[in-house]
Amino acid sequence: MFGLEPLPRSLEAALRDAKHEKERVRASALADLSRHAAASDARAVDAILEALRGDASPEVRAAAALALADAGAKQAAGAALQATSDADQRVRQMAFVALGELSDGTDARVASVVREALSDASAAIRYQAMIAASALSLPFAETALLEGTRDPDEEVRHVSLRLLEERSATDGPRIRPSSEVLDAALERLTDLALRVRVAAAVLLGHAADRRGVKVLVEAVETLGGALDPQDEQAAIVLAGELALRGAVPGLARRAFRPFGRARDFAYDARIALARMGDARAASAIVRGLSAFTRDARTLAVVAAGRAHLGEALPLIEAMQSDERRADPRAMRDAIAALRGSRTT
Repeated sequence: MFGLEPLPRSLEAALRDAKHEKERVRASALADLSRHAAASDARAVDAILEALRGDASPEVRAAAALALADAGAKQAAGAALQATSDADQRVRQMAFVALGELSDGTDARVASVVREALSDASAAIRYQAMIAASALSLPFAETALLEGTRDPDEEVRHVSLRLLEERSATDGPRIRPSSEVLDAALERLTDLALRVRVAAAVLLGHAADRRGVKVLVEAVETLGGALDPQDEQAAIVLAGELALRGAVPGLARRAFRPFGRARDFAYDARIALARMGDARAASAIVRGLSAFTRDARTLAVVAAGRAHLGEALPLIEAMQSDERRADPRAMRDAIAALRGSRTT
């Protein structure tokens, strides 16, 4: 009536509801059994396995596969492997999720099943197979992901680019993708799907490659939740790091938009603007150091450090003696960043 969340089930209650006549109740009980299984309760694991192997409802079997993944029940990897051949596509999809979480990738049968799924007729299965191949570090993972950037489905192309970025070697704050990965990202800069173009541009930006800057500006200007939040935020941050002057109007709309939404990433936009010398953005961040709430002041401390606002250093140093002013770690990190930027 009041929209309150139901209390978590005890183990006994979850075991009982896992056999309820209503599939909705059984599926719900599996989430609680997952919590108990994560605490190494063998009865909970057994009950989830029973549901995965024998429940008549595809919804319940899919929930069981996901419950095993969430619980990190490594002993159930074999059951997840078996479930990848379930008659229901949704169950198979969740089974691949579980396989990627629970297997160690050394089982030749796992590699074979994942490889076959990479060319499945279902985009949802190909999507999960890409993730599993990468998570398990299978020998063919990078080749599969490179091919995935040309998949007919935009979700598969998008996740392939994201995974290729995650797998790239790092060099400090930057990544060092292989030439093949860079070529794949460059090719996707003209993709018909905006979210794919942006993922490609973000990958290039994190490699300090400026050939995707036009797409990054396009991403900054795109409001309304059309993009993956992580890509959207990354584009805003990169706009500041790469000093993309073409992104300033879009950043300003985000940073100072009346009645803006959380998804506008207003603080990230202010940091990006401040890094490019925008006085209004810098002033807003510094004013935040005296905000009413501790959380708001902590946010301003973080922003000042990331924006390299030297004028904020004495203010944060003065706050440091009282941890009620802001989070101590945030203050230490900001002070270190600001002192470092002052000497470089």
